[in-house]
Amino acid sequence: MHDSYDVCRSCSKRIEGGVAAYAGYGQDGSPLYVGCCCLEKMSELATRVYWWWEVDKRPDPRTTLWRYMEFAKFVAVLEHRAVHFARADQLGDRFEGASGIKERLSEWQVFYLDFFREAIRTAPRAAKDSPSSEEVERQATRLLQEFSEIAERDRLRTFVSCWHANSVESEALWRLYCPPPSAGIAIRTDTTALKESLGDDPDIEIGHVQYVDFRKSFAGLYDRIFWKRKSLSHEAEIRAVVQKLEPQDSLGLSVEADLSKLLKAVVPSPFAPVWFCEVLKATMRRYDVEAPVVNSELLSEPFF
Repeated sequence: MHDSYDVCRSCSKRIEGGVAAYAGYGQDGSPLYVGCCCLEKMSELATRVYWWWEVDKRPDPRTTLWRYMEFAKFVAVLEHRAVHFARADQLGDRFEGASGIKERLSEWQVFYLDFFREAIRTAPRAAKDSPSSEEVERQATRLLQEFSEIAERDRLRTFVSCWHANSVESEALWRLYCPPPSAGIAIRTDTTALKESLGDDPDIEIGHVQYVDFRKSFAGLYDRIFWKRKSLSHEAEIRAVVQKLEPQDSLGLSVEADLSKLLKAVVPSPFAPVWFCEVLKATMRRYDVEAPVVNSELLSEPFF
């Protein structure tokens, strides 16, 4: 979904985030995209659209983001001056890009078969061209198969860069991605800096991940890559997503980034040895990259 669709094409009234919108056909057979304000002008409904992107997914431009990584991976960022985007099927979560859980597959199939049957029966055409029941069933079954194949193919053509949204550091993520006594770093940035560092590329969508109960919900065509299981909600993830036209052999993409915009701060792991900070600074100088290197909040001392 893009901002250009955020207007009722019948009256030019803005369709506000979170309000239902409808796609279908007018009396003359022309395509319409309308809000509730103009629903009566639609003679045939193709589908109801829930405008999720504005409300649920789009992060505040000031959101602080973190990326925890091993030192070697940070050196790769400096070397290539790029952000790594992993192919969706390589992210380590077998539910990545899933529509739902397998035990509800038949329920999902019934829903979409009914949807496709209705769309085929009500598609604009001359009365004499109305399809037979057998033809409706054949086409609906074909569309369901293609719909399922699209979901599988999307995993091989979608690339993701994952970031943790938090105003402060996460000790849990330090231990997960840079467990002691290894040396690692965290990049601190924000949503605006990430977007600008990637060149404001319109092909890159940046959005909140939604943590859902797949026992109760199915992911839609546009939100599959932004849905994950509730058990992973501790990640508080914001992700940047880019899609290619066709499945790719590459397991990841290096997307050029302006590091002077991206790196608001670089934080050495609180579990790293004391000499690591100087090694980190020297490495950044060697690659002619300037950014504040700041101590981890976890090194603060308590008093009693």
